[in-house]
Amino acid sequence: MAEQIWYKDPFVLTSSDGWMRFVPTPSMTTVESLNSVVRFSIYFSLILYFSSGNGHYLFAIPLVMITTVVLYILFPNGKTIESFLNKAAISKSYTSPSKANPFMNVLLTEIQDDPQRPDAAPVNRRDVKSEIYKAFQNTSDIYMDTTDLFDQAQAMRTFHTIQSAKVPNDLDGFKQWLSKGLDEPDTSSAFPARHAKILNEGYVAAKGSMRVPSSTSKPTGTKPSGPLPSTAKK
Repeated sequence: MAEQIWYKDPFVLTSSDGWMRFVPTPSMTTVESLNSVVRFSIYFSLILYFSSGNGHYLFAIPLVMITTVVLYILFPNGKTIESFLNKAAISKSYTSPSKANPFMNVLLTEIQDDPQRPDAAPVNRRDVKSEIYKAFQNTSDIYMDTTDLFDQAQAMRTFHTIQSAKVPNDLDGFKQWLSKGLDEPDTSSAFPARHAKILNEGYVAAKGSMRVPSSTSKPTGTKPSGPLPSTAKK
């Protein structure tokens, strides 16, 4: 039987299998965690009261109890906190920075020797940024002193990690991302924002342009903008 919240069953706080659980753990449910917090407040307040003789510490018990009741009413099943850096992203296989390749781009030798190499790790992660910084410090210092922070920062500006560091790169996916909202509905932005380029007064289609079914479709040919020149008479 699942454990009930303490105000529905007060004896759950002193049960034989629950009185020792006064520290919330990630494996606990929302109800078990709230009950553990109440137990901790009771134990800790009593310890402070008997050690100091100050009765003001006992006021923490009803305060914590009221707080747990409010939290249970607002979030009976807990609250899910979204994060940009979740466990799925961490467990995915990536190419990490190394001394030979600090920015994780595809090397010419990898096209033949390692065509199945994973994509480059996200450079917006703090741990990846730190690895890039350390790997770049280990590069050859023939032309510069890599221990100088200013010189190193200036030298790193010359390099960057490309959008798709795979063999071959995901060009189609990149084109679809660039043209998002032109060929399919996009609820992330308003209609004028998606078609601002087309509706802009300064946008004029170039002569000889041709329409394709999709913005990422491969053109089948070119259409001349004018009549073909006549052959010269001999």
